[in-house]
Amino acid sequence: MNQPFPILTIASEQFADVEQLGSKEKFWFWHEGQKWLFKEARLIKSPHGTEPTGEDWAEKIAAEIARVLNISAATVELAEFEGRRGSASLNFTSAAQQLMHGNEVMAGYLDNYDPEVRFKQTSHTVENIITAIRKMFPQANEHKTVLRQLASYMVLDALIGNTDRHHENWGLLWQVLVEIDDFNESVRLNKQYDVAPSFDHASSLGRELLDAKRAEVLAGKRIETYVRKGRGGIYLSDGRKGANPLTLVESIALQHPDYFMPTLDVLRRVPLARLTELFDRLPPDRASVSACQFAKEMLRVGYESLLRIRQ
Repeated sequence: MNQPFPILTIASEQFADVEQLGSKEKFWFWHEGQKWLFKEARLIKSPHGTEPTGEDWAEKIAAEIARVLNISAATVELAEFEGRRGSASLNFTSAAQQLMHGNEVMAGYLDNYDPEVRFKQTSHTVENIITAIRKMFPQANEHKTVLRQLASYMVLDALIGNTDRHHENWGLLWQVLVEIDDFNESVRLNKQYDVAPSFDHASSLGRELLDAKRAEVLAGKRIETYVRKGRGGIYLSDGRKGANPLTLVESIALQHPDYFMPTLDVLRRVPLARLTELFDRLPPDRASVSACQFAKEMLRVGYESLLRIRQ
């Protein structure tokens, strides 16, 4: 039997500093010599007053699904602080390697791209992402590697119904390398880039629903309607609203098979049960039976739809 996922209990003396970016209560803390970000699961109104959303377990399950599919993603653990539920994400930057968010990348290589528009940024399209990355990395082998990794994040979003891939929720890690030429007695500074792991997956897997609503959707067999109703932070070229994450991949994957098919091929080799069994490792006080059942059905819809994409 699979062991339940552990829960990190954070003490006040582990506090490092406050994280300003984003809309949730969050802070950095130290754990075993490493820096982690605690994000509290927000509350939602219920017939009993309020109760936490499933943002904590959605973040954890998304990271574990990414691991199974060999998609680079931030390390996430379930966590709690002073009785408050949340998740903890391991810091993937360092003093030497900093994060350049997607909006900075886009603004640097596309004319008239406004990096300050976080919501309804209709220029944040797959085609514009591809254009910006190709300009930033002119060598074909370089931009192909970067775009394959970014495409894998879009496939992950489609699978789990993640609607929060706006232009600050992906990016590149950069660092300055010093190259010393002893023969010419010169020093040259070069920037090196890597794709940042995928992060911020809490807006997925039906995490915002109450159990009564989940039961209603499941009983009415409207799970695919729910999955396809969600709007994400990436747009199709002719869209005035963010594209549904699943529809986005269905619409664009065959136009750019070199980028999308590698991850879709990995998905074909992974049984759906290997993904849904991850929910059985959630502590019962974190995710109800109904929440797990609903999220498993969401995965099934995404999984079966993505497997239908073939060259």
